[in-house]
Amino acid sequence: MGFVNERIEIEGKLPEFQTIDRERNIVLKKVGGGVPDTPLDFNLNINGEEINFSAFQKICQKMKEERKPEEKPYRIEWRVVEIYGPSHLKSDKSKLFPLIAEVLDAYGFASSRKNVESVTVTFAPNL
Repeated sequence: MGFVNERIEIEGKLPEFQTIDRERNIVLKKVGGGVPDTPLDFNLNINGEEINFSAFQKICQKMKEERKPEEKPYRIEWRVVEIYGPSHLKSDKSKLFPLIAEVLDAYGFASSRKNVESVTVTFAPNL
């Protein structure tokens, strides 16, 4: 089935959003950031183990004159700059980096892929 974005209603609180793959037991939640010129902070829960990471988001939009009406208007570019978590999860970059790229692709823009044409994810060289 893969990742899906869903809204979670919690009584007495504002709704939250998560990107989840129930089959693989993986959940992504935005936990902070969003202030101009700062990265967004995420928590990625993989089978009960947590990795936190920070990523800058750049939104590119085609001009209306350059796109057809059926084309989606946004291209999202992510740059992951920090990863925190258990060393055994962080050290296996061959599995972790593609997983982060996959979940950010599904996350799209503000937990929605509705108006997103494409997503690109890069990682800072020091990771």
